[in-house]
Amino acid sequence: MKRLLKLLVLGVVALVVFMVARTVMVLPAGTAKSIHTESHDPAEVREMAEHLAAAIRFKTISYSYDVAPDDAAFTGFHEFLKKTYPYAFQAMELTPVGKYSMMLRWPGTDGGKQKPIAFLAHQDVVPVPEEGLKEWKHPPFDGVIDDKGVIWGRGAMDDKGILISLMEAANRLARTGFKPSRDIYFLFGHDEELGGRDGAAQMAAMLKAKGVRFSWIVDEGSAIAQGIIPGVKSPVALISLGEKGSVTLKFSATDEGGHSSAPKAYTAASLAARAGYLVMDHPYPLVLDEHLESFLKAVAPEMDFGRRVAIANMWLTRPLMARMLAKSPTVAAFMHTTTAFTMMKGGTKFNVLPQYAEAVVNYRVHPRDTVAGVIARAKKIVGDDRVKITSMGGAEATSMSDPKAEGYKEIAASVRAIFGDIPIAPTLTVQGTDARHYDDVTDNSYRFMPMVFHPEDLHHIHGNNEALGSEALANQVDFFVTLMEKGGG
Repeated sequence: MKRLLKLLVLGVVALVVFMVARTVMVLPAGTAKSIHTESHDPAEVREMAEHLAAAIRFKTISYSYDVAPDDAAFTGFHEFLKKTYPYAFQAMELTPVGKYSMMLRWPGTDGGKQKPIAFLAHQDVVPVPEEGLKEWKHPPFDGVIDDKGVIWGRGAMDDKGILISLMEAANRLARTGFKPSRDIYFLFGHDEELGGRDGAAQMAAMLKAKGVRFSWIVDEGSAIAQGIIPGVKSPVALISLGEKGSVTLKFSATDEGGHSSAPKAYTAASLAARAGYLVMDHPYPLVLDEHLESFLKAVAPEMDFGRRVAIANMWLTRPLMARMLAKSPTVAAFMHTTTAFTMMKGGTKFNVLPQYAEAVVNYRVHPRDTVAGVIARAKKIVGDDRVKITSMGGAEATSMSDPKAEGYKEIAASVRAIFGDIPIAPTLTVQGTDARHYDDVTDNSYRFMPMVFHPEDLHHIHGNNEALGSEALANQVDFFVTLMEKGGG
């Protein structure tokens, strides 16, 4: 018995030594990093800020497909871009698409030997609810630049800040005589906030018909996270390889109704509510897949020793790691298709049995799942013919792009050139972007915004007090100049 106990102790010691040695070899500790950017000419920074402020003043709002876009706002914005960036427009070919979207092609000098690349942004912004106006420090469409150089307004971050940065970068390069070796496209949709049906989808179809295929494209999405990733003090540049899909299901039930004093064993409301409860109570399994593993290994050197041991030895710790990560709803969202019971409707009076009721559940579909699979799974879980399950619309998740391909490497190199030697990690975007429409015409799609996000910034996109600092805008321009030179040079 003592011999067996001794062998067990030695085995445990050997395992611990192996795990520690593996951690030291595979994921040695890094040093805390910080962002380092170049200083800019104040006059140039002010001019760029004024350009973004002017862009914000065009109310290019997407309300719904039932409400026509404001023609004066969009056409006015187009004229503003042409006037403000003359060198870029002289160097490029402009093709209007879907009336308000803009396809710009900067011809390369290699005669089409290389696949082109593309930069995406969208012109439209979401509305500002009337009840939220009082919360804004400055009116959302006044384009105010305060005494600290902060540009306030809807679209400063999502997505006019990126669009203006792209045009500033292209104009700067064109003014110096830069000519890309391969074609560079700029694809500016006008209805991304509604799904991109009349903008990005139409441009993608046009490109496919012409036989254009990109090596890689880059769109909005993730950014440089500061203080957001648990256990990581350094800023981390998150480059998204793909994005989730979505589908919304309506679970409805009908019944003959009656008085509440003589109810049956169920009502239309209880049937619909039970369906919503059941799918919520049977969430998709949480999976620590190879993409999340790559993310963890990229940020692990910035973590404490205990976390590094767990990540370096996931051959043993994977189940434990999955449970730990799932404690954060934000992290859990990257691990599976999410299920959210969001709406309930039914009944007209407290003492009247409802004749109709419905529950609405929104799913965000992980790339390993499908919309059809979500619907089939929901039907199996509910298992009740009295409940009708109807899709209210959705979209498949995109494919996952290659983190070892040229585009990812060029984006990573440009990050380090502008922001310093900070960690860079692949991830997944849980929101929708225009990039999803280009899956059929590109080898790889990446989603990255060259801006620093702190925890409080996450509430400003589509929320109140959206704003961008002038220096942050200048850094974005520097990033895109570098990426255009690296990717298109």
